[in-house]
Amino acid sequence: MFSLPRRIAITLGDPAGIGPEIVVALLACLPVNSARPVIYGDKRILDRGAKLRQLLPRQDNCDFVEVPWPGELPPYGIANADCGHHVLAVLAAVASDLQAKRLAGVVTGPINKCAVQRVDQSFIGQTEFFAKVANSQSFGMLLVAEPFRAIHVTTHLALRAVPLAISVPRIVSTIQLAQAALSLFDEPDRVIGVCGLNPHAGEGGAFGDEESTIITPAIEQVRLLGLRVAGPLSPDIAFREAARGKLGIVVCMYHDQGHIPLKLIGMERGVNVTIGLPFIRVSVDHGPAFDIAGQGLADAGSLFSAWELANRLLYKY
Repeated sequence: MFSLPRRIAITLGDPAGIGPEIVVALLACLPVNSARPVIYGDKRILDRGAKLRQLLPRQDNCDFVEVPWPGELPPYGIANADCGHHVLAVLAAVASDLQAKRLAGVVTGPINKCAVQRVDQSFIGQTEFFAKVANSQSFGMLLVAEPFRAIHVTTHLALRAVPLAISVPRIVSTIQLAQAALSLFDEPDRVIGVCGLNPHAGEGGAFGDEESTIITPAIEQVRLLGLRVAGPLSPDIAFREAARGKLGIVVCMYHDQGHIPLKLIGMERGVNVTIGLPFIRVSVDHGPAFDIAGQGLADAGSLFSAWELANRLLYKY
């Protein structure tokens, strides 16, 4: 456990999206006993979000690190390189303070990856960004919409690349991250379910052999370490078992295998936690919602859940 200050960064996300207005909504009814939020961004962007919600921006219950936006604020709902540049500047400021131990963690707002990639083509996502900040070689994307939790072996890959990307060591590492996550949630004895890659978990080799040649050997390795693991499970069964309380976490082979059921179950309260970092990183589990940006319609439920979970994990590191 690290001795870190009770300060957690909150980023506004893409200035053209819904991030600023949902941050304002959180600040308007921040729990009394929570950590001290530190908002990173341009105050004019936050003020614009406050006007959408017809709220006064709270400044007495948070700190602010100014990352200035040059010139006139961008229009809502349009991905552009200027927004991408600003997102990178905000993330860099947060990264610097995390490395200097001025923060216990970060709750990230929704960004548009295409906007960021116009500035930096190597940018994959915020998960990978913070893993690089922490110099972590073993990390995972955990989705949480209680009681459902899913962690991914692969994330931002084309579907055709997934079979070549999964391997015994990679699956073993992800299962171990799932076990670490269960420990963070004070549930170390729960069963971890591991999905197959193919329909019906390959159905005995009828639909592919990845289950028998890759996934099962990985499961056998971690069982030898004493972990409670079930699988390979048919993906369409795994989440039903999780709903019945039989699985603490479901290990998914690829992005949509985990994201679709989690968002169906809890889009308004689902969050994304990066496991394997020496600091807290929790995020909303949705994008900048350009289609409703600037209309004051955004649901802040995911951000509330992200903030609550970040505080729950505050003394676990």
